[in-house]
Amino acid sequence: MIHHDSQSRPKAPLIDIDSFNCPSGGDSFFYKTSDGVNLRIAIWNETSSKGTILLQSGRTEFIEKYYEVIQEFVNRGFCVALMDWRGQGLSDRVAKDIRIGHVDNFSDYDSDFEEVIRKIYQDSCPKPWIVMGHSMGGCLVASSAAKNTDLFDAIILCAPMLTLQMPNLIKKLIHVLGFMTKIGLKEKALARPEWHEDEGWRENPFTENQVTSDPIRYERTMMLIREHQEHAIGGLTVGWVYGALKRTREMISPGWIKKIEQPLLLLNATKDKLVNPKENKKICSQSNTVTIEDIDGEHEILMETDLIREQAWNAIDEFLKKTL
Repeated sequence: MIHHDSQSRPKAPLIDIDSFNCPSGGDSFFYKTSDGVNLRIAIWNETSSKGTILLQSGRTEFIEKYYEVIQEFVNRGFCVALMDWRGQGLSDRVAKDIRIGHVDNFSDYDSDFEEVIRKIYQDSCPKPWIVMGHSMGGCLVASSAAKNTDLFDAIILCAPMLTLQMPNLIKKLIHVLGFMTKIGLKEKALARPEWHEDEGWRENPFTENQVTSDPIRYERTMMLIREHQEHAIGGLTVGWVYGALKRTREMISPGWIKKIEQPLLLLNATKDKLVNPKENKKICSQSNTVTIEDIDGEHEILMETDLIREQAWNAIDEFLKKTL
């Protein structure tokens, strides 16, 4: 089943699958950025008197994957707003190969986020604003908070990409990657998407996944992609990896985190295989506005088992009670 909003903005679909429904009362639409990229945006519970959770997902993710989390915030009385980053979900792809994870420059993500805040959230989303980002989304909302110091009232980073668990060799190749982007090889694949013309996406079995220990939530994401293959992206380009390395290098520089002045909660996944939990902790502990909560789970904390999620939600509730 596909939901549409009733307002004058160009409508955008939100997908349901049998066992996983779109929270009711949402408004979903496309917004064209100043450089002509269509972004898919969705907002729930705009009449909230409690404030808004500006929720941003990680690389390869899409709005539908967060239905459960959206509903949990709506149940707590918040407005929830999120968008698909350019190049993924149902936002416009920016590479010729539409199945590959690419962005020309990380600053494109920054300007998209800032433009959507200014042009859409400013009028639609009640304050206070709590910005929450997972993984790449955590990296980008942290950048935004460091640059626009009075924009958000509080920040939640969920296994954020402040660091990367990437072979040192690739990190050492940053100059080579920089050179490749300069000579027009930004879209060159460093890892190919595992997609087959007849069979569609290759599904990694649960036992090989590196993001959650919950087979049911893992299968739910697989089903969303299986039934709606247009949501998915795979491999990585030179441009994306170069941007990620450059951005995380800024974040590990001494004192960087102190640019963020608001209260910040770090949900730190101790079993993370994609970002480095020890390094993330080291970065965040330089600031006395940060609360660090170690969560005994894999990278996708909010797609984890009930027990692990309960630990995360207790930390979120406690933080919001103390902060707002």
